[in-house]
Amino acid sequence: MTIYRWNTSDAAQAFDKAAETIHPHYVEIQDQILAHLGQQECTVKLVIDAGGGSGRLMERVLDRFPEAGGIVIDQSEPFLALAAQRLARFGDRAQLLQLRLQDDWSQHLDIQADFVVSMSAIHHLTPREKQTFFSNCRDYLKPGGRLINGDEIRPASDEAYLEELLRWDEHKTREIASGRIPAAFTETLSKWRRRNIDGFSTPKESGDDCHETTETQLGYLRKAGFSNAEAPWQQNMWAVMIAQIPEE
Repeated sequence: MTIYRWNTSDAAQAFDKAAETIHPHYVEIQDQILAHLGQQECTVKLVIDAGGGSGRLMERVLDRFPEAGGIVIDQSEPFLALAAQRLARFGDRAQLLQLRLQDDWSQHLDIQADFVVSMSAIHHLTPREKQTFFSNCRDYLKPGGRLINGDEIRPASDEAYLEELLRWDEHKTREIASGRIPAAFTETLSKWRRRNIDGFSTPKESGDDCHETTETQLGYLRKAGFSNAEAPWQQNMWAVMIAQIPEE
């Protein structure tokens, strides 16, 4: 199994410091998630952030919805340490759980959420793990609840996919040279390049960047029992996918 790279403080801190530069659509995707949270008729009472990292998205959720509580779930202890600092001002409105997305959360969550949100995390799951995770979300969401996932995706053709990977690699290399991404991120980028570009045709394992097309993942959501699965926003290697649990 691939060793989880965000279990080092240097990598987690470097990403947290420069996330908006490393990820070309970071703020835009967060804006999309917040907008779709705000469009729902139900009151936003509890939001689970699956793979929530250092708590950047949850901070915006709790600021935007002052009556809401949030649970950040992530497997990285260094990321959760950053989240604890960032979310401390919200007191008991914010909770942290150190779990993998692949884990059974039912032993740790005894309440259901209005929303499960995620950003740049679910693509680390293999196809089978994604399908299991989407099915498990039925247990974590109230009837009528929604999953909103802003994540990395791939084009259908290998040629277009490799072009997108190369484009993103060039972006990150350029921004490290400019100083906008910390030099501490250089080794993380080198490993990303070896996995995804040098090893483009190498089979992916759980924890790798297991990119799949938007259409494939919407199919997984529908098969898991979600309704109204759609992708209202997509740009380059990123998409926002939304799906709802049917009302009882």
